[in-house]
Amino acid sequence: MRTADTVIIGGGVTGASIAFHLAGLGVRRVLILERSSLGAGGTGYSVGIIRQLYPTRETSEMVLRSMAIFERFGEAVGGESGFVRTGALIGVSPAMRPTLERTLALQKGIGIQAEIVDPADLARIEPRIDTSGLGAVLWEPGSGYGDPSAVTAGFADAARRRGVVIEQGVEVVAIRRQGNRVVGVDTATGERIDAQIVINAAGLWSPRVAGLAGVELPIVIGRHPVFTVARDARFGPAHTVYLDLAGGSYVRPETGDLTLTGSLTDDETQHPMDPELLGSEAGFDEAAEVLARTARAIPALADARFSRGYAGAFDITPDWMPILDESPVRGFWIAAGMSGHGFKLSPAVGEMMAALVTGTQSPVSPTLFRLDRFGSSGAPASAGFVSSYLGSAGPS
Repeated sequence: MRTADTVIIGGGVTGASIAFHLAGLGVRRVLILERSSLGAGGTGYSVGIIRQLYPTRETSEMVLRSMAIFERFGEAVGGESGFVRTGALIGVSPAMRPTLERTLALQKGIGIQAEIVDPADLARIEPRIDTSGLGAVLWEPGSGYGDPSAVTAGFADAARRRGVVIEQGVEVVAIRRQGNRVVGVDTATGERIDAQIVINAAGLWSPRVAGLAGVELPIVIGRHPVFTVARDARFGPAHTVYLDLAGGSYVRPETGDLTLTGSLTDDETQHPMDPELLGSEAGFDEAAEVLARTARAIPALADARFSRGYAGAFDITPDWMPILDESPVRGFWIAAGMSGHGFKLSPAVGEMMAALVTGTQSPVSPTLFRLDRFGSSGAPASAGFVSSYLGSAGPS
């Protein structure tokens, strides 16, 4: 038996960020237990898009703080974030434009740089987008994409330098309690580790981990297939990140004339998945509808060649927002239900969780992310991932 002050279950980008920030606040004997390898779960299959459009002040503040870290990751953390500033365009239907305008006004008030572009003027930024059916396009010149695996490694290496111990290939199989307080964990090898604080940052496995402590989380693991296509040589320079909320697809450029694409409107909660199937093949037959939407959004991609597809996944709460809170079991904390936002918000999530656990002032109000917001019967489901851009009024 040994003792840690804090055990973090899960070595993805969330767990690594929390460990880094806890150690930065002076917490000693922080231990990350990862059942496989760092970033092997949802982090390793994230598309890595970093966009800034969020419907609330809290999430907007979180992404602004996170962007500042991604942009100077080497200085702030160490290592590389792989951040590429392509700019991001977000297309909305005419019915969604009023909500977009209200959301943008809120965001500008906290310092996010973005502008609404009329579809007729979009050619000055990206002439290859088909603007028919669009009511407006948001242009975020500072957005782009990053490398989730590199960011995880950067946080982990920096956490180690601050004294954090990271053990890979160690699965937690029991969470020990005395009454209503957590007192430690047991591993699959039979080791018992005493700890007064245990943080569930297990991502796609977080509902299972919570169950070990007798806690039920309102989280669905939803399948989100991602497809890679090779752009035709005639396409020209790489495109920006484009999120077509009106048409239902997104594109993100990748090195080697490749583009990553997927759906924005298929409700992943209706496609539950065993997380053990993460990364399994998603073939061309499944890709056909998404690729058709992508070609409608950017007709020049109609000539792109299908390369491969894989099954990504989201840990989804009813309102598509994270849970960052202590559970009903004292000392057992939840940092899960990231709902597709985990990578882009990971620096801020680490800051906030470290503050909550240590009882210091959180840089962003955590009220929106409390577990009890769902009540005993759970919150009504939102309108899906698109609602995380504009709120429940967004995808009308």
